[in-house]
Amino acid sequence: MSRLAENLALLLLDDESGRSTVDLGRRHRAVGSAVLLDLVRAGRITIPAAPDGKEPRVHVVGAGPTGDAALDAALGKLTGEPKVGWAAENAGHEAWKPLLELLAADGAIRLEEQRVLGVIKVKTWPAADTTREGAVRDAIAAALRGAAPDDETAVLITILHAIGAVPGGGDPAVQARAEEISRTAWASGPLKDAFHGLDTLPTFLLFAAS
Repeated sequence: MSRLAENLALLLLDDESGRSTVDLGRRHRAVGSAVLLDLVRAGRITIPAAPDGKEPRVHVVGAGPTGDAALDAALGKLTGEPKVGWAAENAGHEAWKPLLELLAADGAIRLEEQRVLGVIKVKTWPAADTTREGAVRDAIAAALRGAAPDDETAVLITILHAIGAVPGGGDPAVQARAEEISRTAWASGPLKDAFHGLDTLPTFLLFAAS
């Protein structure tokens, strides 16, 4: 299940306008990072550490359907053992629409269509039921106030911090706490083993967003 990527997509959508709150480049890289993590957890890819400081590459170990449209869309693009940065950006691009459709089917957002100048059709995805998003935001807010985050919350904060989209990020104390979580989220616990190789993603995201 694309749980991390779905929750991140909710965080990157404006509830009222239904539009992305960050530019496409940062959105693709951020969402793609979460998609790769979901694929690792699903046992479909591995990302072994690369030698000599080289960028890790994605290895597909199970290419069959996952039963999740977003993960399947991303998995289909991960051929030829791509570098993790390229894989994240392309996974985010491929998975974005399926993620929105999954969230709409879950009732969290809804599709609205309108025409600009009576010609160009524009799709937006405003909030329909904020219960799920609210729970995710509450967990993030608690962690940023000092509570110990669970693994998924720590990853979401790490990715949001890397693209400059942490809620309340204008507060220096919030930024400092987000930085602290970003440094430690990959250092211990289940993430260290389950997401081996993806500890390079915060650095990649920061570089790519600059």
